[in-house]
Amino acid sequence: MKLKLSVLLFLMVFSLYAQPKASFDKVQHDFGKVNEGDGPVSYDFTFTNTGSAPLIIQNVSVTCGCTTPEYSRQPIRPGEKGFIKVSYDVKGRPGAIDKTVVVHTNSSPPTTNLRIVGEVAPVDRPPAEAFRYPAGAISMDDMHVSFKRLYSAEKSVLVVRAYNPSSDPVKISFINLPAHIRAEAKPATIKQGETSEIRVAYDAARKNDWGFVSDQISMILNDNKARDYKLTVTATIEEDFSRWTNAQLQNAPSISLDRQTIEAGKIKKGDKKTYNVKLTNSGKSKLSIRKIDTGSGQLLTVNAPKEINAGASADLTVTFDSNGQSGELSRSITLITNDPRNSQITLRFRVEVTE
Repeated sequence: MKLKLSVLLFLMVFSLYAQPKASFDKVQHDFGKVNEGDGPVSYDFTFTNTGSAPLIIQNVSVTCGCTTPEYSRQPIRPGEKGFIKVSYDVKGRPGAIDKTVVVHTNSSPPTTNLRIVGEVAPVDRPPAEAFRYPAGAISMDDMHVSFKRLYSAEKSVLVVRAYNPSSDPVKISFINLPAHIRAEAKPATIKQGETSEIRVAYDAARKNDWGFVSDQISMILNDNKARDYKLTVTATIEEDFSRWTNAQLQNAPSISLDRQTIEAGKIKKGDKKTYNVKLTNSGKSKLSIRKIDTGSGQLLTVNAPKEINAGASADLTVTFDSNGQSGELSRSITLITNDPRNSQITLRFRVEVTE
């Protein structure tokens, strides 16, 4: 009897401490320079389960339809290998490649960010095909200036092009620019059949924000302020933790959540309910919650303290208003922090609204 109890106790202790761990061979791949006409490019990120329990890939999330993941579907036993295949469709996407794929597993930490970078060389196209976006008398090759990833103290410049198919010269200028963006067309006046480069400069420090951010800038033609054309400027602003010393990393904050998903179950339409998630800072310095992004308008209201002392915990409250909603809903809440190992952490919310 004592032997059976000892074995049972051993198994309980072992299961308590047994944890899977995904150890990737690398978390970033550079495709280098690829041609737009070559079709999709792909890379296999491989990892080993260096933990002591089976590892399960629960989900692999991407930021756009241009990136497609494939991954190991079966549990990976300790010592065995798995893969995440990331494919990127280069067609119609000349310019820089910079995409992040988030791998969600049952290990600790529960998420791993994989990154693909590179540059897509455009194929030669006639003006009518290369400049597809009309803006008054001119056409643009793009109305979206995407800076992808910028560090919080970084400055960067990107270029979009304009083409003048009309018979008269067209002058390009910009008005009411935000303090962190500068834009200039060179040459400022485009003659018939010629092109101009619009250089957009971005100062992330002056933006003073975190995560995915978006602005619109106003372009006018021939000084006509009565009609402007909007260029969308986006960036994902992050802190550069790569320059931290070992001492800084050892004394850094460390965030954890008592659950990764809020399973709200069924809620009647019109009801409003609040849920608590415990945030813990198990690190050695103060944790700063820089931004909370719900991306869901008025659907979710999230509140949390801006700072949590080392060794302390605090509640994050999520209020769901079911008014005007129906059926099954799923949303993500992103917390951006100064934890160098978990600067972006995702909390999922699932609910079913019934009549």
